[in-house]
Amino acid sequence: LTEIVRSNAHDLLGRQDVQHLLDNLAKTSPKAVEELVPNLLSIGVVQKVLQNLLRERISIRDLLTIVETLADFAPAGKDPDLLTEYVRQRIAKGMLAPYLQEGKTLQVITLDQNLEEILAKNIKRTEHGAYLALDPVLINEMISAVSQQVERLVAMNLQPVLMTAPTLRRHVRKLLESSLSTVFVVSHAEIVDDVNLQAVGKVSLQNE
Repeated sequence: LTEIVRSNAHDLLGRQDVQHLLDNLAKTSPKAVEELVPNLLSIGVVQKVLQNLLRERISIRDLLTIVETLADFAPAGKDPDLLTEYVRQRIAKGMLAPYLQEGKTLQVITLDQNLEEILAKNIKRTEHGAYLALDPVLINEMISAVSQQVERLVAMNLQPVLMTAPTLRRHVRKLLESSLSTVFVVSHAEIVDDVNLQAVGKVSLQNE
């Protein structure tokens, strides 16, 4: 039951729940909450950011840092997906902790540079936000390549973590969400100073 709740926490978090969380935070940090809601962001946008975090099984217990980060970046834009990326960078230390091995080592799968360039070229930006517009054949090929690396790591009892460029992270995560939801996707910008990176695999396309 706990696993089911964790897997669906983002769907269970309603606006009333978010209001309750903010009301509790306001008891100890009233200025932070007053600055953010409703002056800078609506409850709906804050809800979407928290849902984005929960969808990737990231704790929202450090709500003060999340609220302060949203207040810092909200004046530049209201896109909840982009705001989520800023929050992730601020809470990176706690976010990465469950994935660290001995000696604060983070074992990661990387993307081939050519593949990253292909993905970057296919990001389309509109007034409603950015999205990745890839050929379905290329999508299937990439998912298959990531899956092969993930299966290899799982067989070695390693937790699959995929590292991408900051501009690609959310798009790659969305691409893998339906078929490879257990893969934790991080960006270079989320790697804190005391984490030691160890590359344990690389995703590349067959025709490269």
